[in-house]
Amino acid sequence: MVCCNFGKVLLSVSNMASNPNFVQHTDSCSDADANTLKAQLQLEPHPEGGYFRQLYGNDASGKKDVSTIYYMLTGSDKSAFHRLHGVTEIWYYHAGEPLNIYVIGTDGNLAVHTLSPEGEMQVVILPEQWFAAEISSKKGYCLVGCAVAPAFSFENFELGQKEVLVQQYPQYAELITRLT
Repeated sequence: MVCCNFGKVLLSVSNMASNPNFVQHTDSCSDADANTLKAQLQLEPHPEGGYFRQLYGNDASGKKDVSTIYYMLTGSDKSAFHRLHGVTEIWYYHAGEPLNIYVIGTDGNLAVHTLSPEGEMQVVILPEQWFAAEISSKKGYCLVGCAVAPAFSFENFELGQKEVLVQQYPQYAELITRLT
């Protein structure tokens, strides 16, 4: 786990330790840390759960090739099961508690990825894969970045319906029920 006091600057993993604004904590990432980051990064509630802010993407100037967001889950928040049609999403770990991402592949197999410095630092979600995320410890926060290509549009977004997903994947009923 890496908790960071970002000061006025969000730091990349590669330059965190050498930056004087970086403070690494060894205890749990607190609600105060999460609230400070939410304010500094101007995060707003996301429809699937958690908080986000688009950094680059589709706007009044037209459709972009890629979009990026900051995304944060706190405590018992969840990113509910959803999938994207025709686009690929990559999640990048930035700070906080380990984050489990559950991916049901188009073949029906479940993969669990843990975003953290000790686990994976990035995870690729392919088009049509159902996926959800949660902080397994249910404490602190996790801050990630997400990139979608071609750029994200709610036209390509489908939020999972518990009854439909449980019927399609009964072997994952408990997980689907918890994360829908």
